[in-house]
Amino acid sequence: MIRLRPAVGSATLVAALALALTGCTPPPAAPTAWQTTVETVASQASSGDYATALSTLDALAADVTARRDAGGVSSDEAERLLASIATVRADLTALAPTPTPTPTPTVEASPTPEPAPQQAPPADDKGGEKGGNGGGNGKGPGGPGKKDG
Repeated sequence: MIRLRPAVGSATLVAALALALTGCTPPPAAPTAWQTTVETVASQASSGDYATALSTLDALAADVTARRDAGGVSSDEAERLLASIATVRADLTALAPTPTPTPTPTVEASPTPEPAPQQAPPADDKGGEKGGNGGGNGKGPGGPGKKDG
């Protein structure tokens, strides 16, 4: 003989218990404004908009601080929330790309031509009167030789 009755009874009991427990579960609560803000930050960060996510996070921190100061949130709860916000801010800051500085074009001044060095007149190997005795001011091609007398 096969006993189907207890097995069917156990399955029915499990199904009835599951339905009963499901019926006792309260419906999910509507998200609070802060939860919605956190979801917005997550969405902004996942799309790579880190600057906007950081800005939204700053607004959330300001709201938590304002509610704490107004007595709407306990100091312990506010500190816990602000610590979480600081952690998320650090993560977002690490993910945000560092802006690369845009090189500013520099206008290079046109090179000023340097004056050509003055060349000394060629030495006179002939021993004539040309070429000075070295007593001149160096501005001329050389004057007459030594004075006679």
